[in-house]
Amino acid sequence: MTTGYSVDACARAVDICPEEEQPDIEQLKSAFGRLPAGVAVVTSALPDGEFVGATVSSFTSLSFDPPLVVLGLAEQSKTLAAILGRGHFGVHIVAAPQRDLAMRFASKSPDKFASVSHEVSRYGVPILTEFETRLECALEHAQPAGDHQLLIGRVRDVVVCKQNTSAAVWFQRAFHLIDPASAA
Repeated sequence: MTTGYSVDACARAVDICPEEEQPDIEQLKSAFGRLPAGVAVVTSALPDGEFVGATVSSFTSLSFDPPLVVLGLAEQSKTLAAILGRGHFGVHIVAAPQRDLAMRFASKSPDKFASVSHEVSRYGVPILTEFETRLECALEHAQPAGDHQLLIGRVRDVVVCKQNTSAAVWFQRAFHLIDPASAA
């Protein structure tokens, strides 16, 4: 009976090992970076009204009935604190024209909303109007997961503009564009 597995040493980042052992973080980042991921900017507001936002690549649809999405945010994130406190958030799908905004919201900049066109939703969260695809969500569930929390949100509103711009995906720690015409 075999109790483990063997993988070529140059491709192995993690082998079956005791739970207390951890893989090398740089190898783990490299491995995760090989999976192209969509990118979204998530926004909300703190109890004092301050707008906050973060860029995530851990976002996906979860269900159509009911309409649910799932995303991950770091435990120390102000955006996580705002969503947990307010119970609502905006999701903005990054396309080619919004790459710079996505990088701004991924930064530690104290004023991410400076000169960014936005409106306030009926739930009190900022909606970035420069994004062609936007969702407004109500928090359904939060689940601690390592140094992050997984959030499940129920989609309350969706806006999809009819533009045909290139999608932006995050791959090997950089943006890459997918032309809609070439995907057909």
